Amino acid sequence: MPHKRSAPSKASTNEAKRQKKFKTLQEKVELLDLLREKKSYAAVAGHYGINESTVRYIKKNEAAIRSTVAVRFCDSAKKVTTVRNKNIVRMESALALWITDCRKKNIPLDGNIIREKARKLYQQFATDAENPGPSTAPDPQDFQASKGWFDRFQKQFNIKSVSLHGEAAFADTEAAQKYPETFRHMIEEKGYKPEQVFNMDETGLFWKKMPSRTYIMKDEAKALGFKAQKDRVTLIMCGNAVGYMMKPGLIHKSANPRALKNKNLLPVYWMHNAKAWITKVLGSNWFHQCFIPQAKEYLHNLGMDFKVLLIMDNAGGHPLDLYYEGVQIEFLPANTTFLI
Repeated sequence: MPHKRSAPSKASTNEAKRQKKFKTLQEKVELLDLLREKKSYAAVAGHYGINESTVRYIKKNEAAIRSTVAVRFCDSAKKVTTVRNKNIVRMESALALWITDCRKKNIPLDGNIIREKARKLYQQFATDAENPGPSTAPDPQDFQASKGWFDRFQKQFNIKSVSLHGEAAFADTEAAQKYPETFRHMIEEKGYKPEQVFNMDETGLFWKKMPSRTYIMKDEAKALGFKAQKDRVTLIMCGNAVGYMMKPGLIHKSANPRALKNKNLLPVYWMHNAKAWITKVLGSNWFHQCFIPQAKEYLHNLGMDFKVLLIMDNAGGHPLDLYYEGVQIEFLPANTTFLI
């Protein structure tokens, strides 16, 4: 009985299949340039590892391919493989430049603003088109700047949504760049050592804040929310250039909270006012009653002279008339804290 030949396995069949290769518009233009140099279809197909029929198809659409590449002028866009509506291509490139210009001017943009601008730009390009080709939509109203288009546009031009940082918009970049050199000259002139250079700033601590997200079991439909607690205290932090941290100052709304019967045992310097925020009076109090004693003790233990440089920003709660013999107060230039 003759031996039956076994059928090829599915895995070997898949391996034998040629993987489909997509060419970007730029690669298609390079392919067309080779054809213009009198290269044969077979030679070009062999060079790119594609079928000769694919080369002929690209040659057939040469005019549309070259016109699409000509209007796409944004370098940040990802590679494109298909020929698209020329008006949409022009609009997207112009829109990307408009977004870049708005960001340079610190103009915030959301999705609705960008989509509305896209509609206006498309109508402008579609109306101005004198000789609409086969790939140009005849009616400017055909393009609606849908959410799906906007999602694809973001991926195409590497655009992402981020949170705004208010301080950065008003930062004085020039002053921030000059200040390090000024600061270095001051240190060298006065002969301060790293142990004698202190920096002070305050921050808000929302000590009851809870996470905004949570994990739940699959069989739970949803997780119930809760009312956000906005209880806040202010911490005054101060340390020197070698990493020594002083006892933090703490500003609470109450002088003697009922829940803290022994608040004096806490490792903080306790202060209070109605809004739990620093004021000039509290700033002066912290300087004389907290900073000076700790700085004296710290430098005395190191066997160093009491010569201190205290750096702080020019926030409204920082008193400008602080003085103590042996202490130099240095205020940072306005609107530079975010950059320095």
